[in-house]
Amino acid sequence: MTLNQFEFKWSKAMLPQIKWSRRKGILIAMPVGRIDGSNHIAFQNNLEFGIEPEEKALILDCAQLGFISSAGLRICLIIAKQFSQPGKAFGICNLSDSIHDIVTVSGFDKILSIYKSRNAAIEAITGKTSARGDQEETETPSTIPMKSAVNFDVIGENIWDIANFTIDKYEYQNDRTLSLAEREAVVAEITTSLWQFVERLKAQHKKILEQMFRSAEEALDEVVARTN
Repeated sequence: MTLNQFEFKWSKAMLPQIKWSRRKGILIAMPVGRIDGSNHIAFQNNLEFGIEPEEKALILDCAQLGFISSAGLRICLIIAKQFSQPGKAFGICNLSDSIHDIVTVSGFDKILSIYKSRNAAIEAITGKTSARGDQEETETPSTIPMKSAVNFDVIGENIWDIANFTIDKYEYQNDRTLSLAEREAVVAEITTSLWQFVERLKAQHKKILEQMFRSAEEALDEVVARTN
């Protein structure tokens, strides 16, 4: 395999895949993998390509989504606006615990409809109870390794996405579009504030590591003292 072939396969694998289906007349999009700053535009393009202008409802089923960043959440807001008119509906379902935490912390759940399952979303949109009762139709989530360690450099890179997501959320909630000057001023203020927050987290992180090493040394000394 040549280097170009490898790069093509790698870039293709990083593109977000979407599984499409339809139930009770509702279009269902199931993204697979992860959505972040490197592929959120491709995610948006794939979604918009699969949505016809006459669609009345869309459910975003996250059963096979391993991660979504604030950049990905912004795309969800953009798509949701297409279904905000009377007679249309948009919902998100099957969030993993980690994604649910992101959605809750960002306040995303306060402005869009979040459902526990696909059936719950369909029932809420159609106003009809599923004939299958409590038996849910679910997909087995993909096994996607996630790093538990906090990478502060990555957090810093995401600050711009967080700032713009916050603005988009405000505009969605208040049905208002900020001027370019207002948007630039808000982004600058949020960026400064969040960088200060990240620096405080770095200092706390360093202190915690120092305490952990001291505790490890103390534990070692206790064991050695008992064996002598």
